[in-house]
Amino acid sequence: MVKRLIFIVCLISFKGFSFQEDSLKHKIGILPSVFYTPETRLGFGGLIYSHFKTKLNDTLTKKSNTQSYFSYTINKQFSIANDYQIWLKKNYVYLTGTIEYSKFPSFFYGIGNNTKESDKMMVYFDVFKTQTKSLVKISNKFYGGILFHYQKVADKTSDFMPDNLCAEMYGNMGFQTKGIGSIIMLDNRNNPLNPSKGYYIEASYTDYKSIFNNKNMFTNLIIDLRRYHTFLRKLIWNGNLYMAFNKGNVPYLLQAEIGGPRFLRGYYRGRFRSNNVIIAQQEFRMPVYKAFGLAVFGGIGEVASTINQFKKNQIHYSYGAGLRIRINKKENSNIRIDYGITKDSQGLYVVFAEAF
Repeated sequence: MVKRLIFIVCLISFKGFSFQEDSLKHKIGILPSVFYTPETRLGFGGLIYSHFKTKLNDTLTKKSNTQSYFSYTINKQFSIANDYQIWLKKNYVYLTGTIEYSKFPSFFYGIGNNTKESDKMMVYFDVFKTQTKSLVKISNKFYGGILFHYQKVADKTSDFMPDNLCAEMYGNMGFQTKGIGSIIMLDNRNNPLNPSKGYYIEASYTDYKSIFNNKNMFTNLIIDLRRYHTFLRKLIWNGNLYMAFNKGNVPYLLQAEIGGPRFLRGYYRGRFRSNNVIIAQQEFRMPVYKAFGLAVFGGIGEVASTINQFKKNQIHYSYGAGLRIRINKKENSNIRIDYGITKDSQGLYVVFAEAF
């Protein structure tokens, strides 16, 4: 399933409408959108966003925001979702989360590193999910808290699948799962949407077996490390190490995966999937002329059923280049147009905000 990054898209030829209530310091905007990724092809949608202060005349507390969006693609994929980021009490409390419903047919290639492009088949499912994260400030820039995740999937494909393919797709008849866990976050970036210096560290552990009576019993550990540095005043380097480790009976839609606009651009999202993944990526960005900039990127990654099955000869790679178009000078936010290349596929991405 394609996440929020693909749906909040990229306005190139449209302008949004917004108004501001001065007395409440509350800004609301409406943004029609056009986007493209290999998973969706051409899509259309809309975004309703708001920025506001939770306490008037508080100069220390960051602005909170909500984003409600919908999309429809020529692949007959549909999604409607709402995200929020709420800052309270001089940034001592941070609440974030999402709620989403989607009908999203997509290709399934199988499990593991050795699947072939010719193995793909279209699968159909309806998804409802919600995730909340509640964090409190522990020290400067460092937060900790709890998270909750609920997901229900109704699969529409299983009756038409070969028995051998169904056997490797745990959760192929649909599933419902609930998990609760802990999360820590250290964010020193100068701009979350387009960082040029600083670092970001997030680690979370989610338990889907001990507290709730789930049929699919597993645990999930995610570590996301990012670093940003500017050379020669304009050349921005950013690096990312992302690791996800699952243990137990993991539904195939919740397995770790490679591909899409976030992880190894050029691969179809979910081109490789299994219980565990390790991905390392680097990117260089630089403004060129007025609102336009350029980027080059590359990365490697691998999935594995268990941690001891990671092998050097099963590493996947991608590289590419892209164009950056600044759409908001005050927030310094970009539309990115990236073209990624892999050993057996290519992908064009037109989406909002940087990959990491």
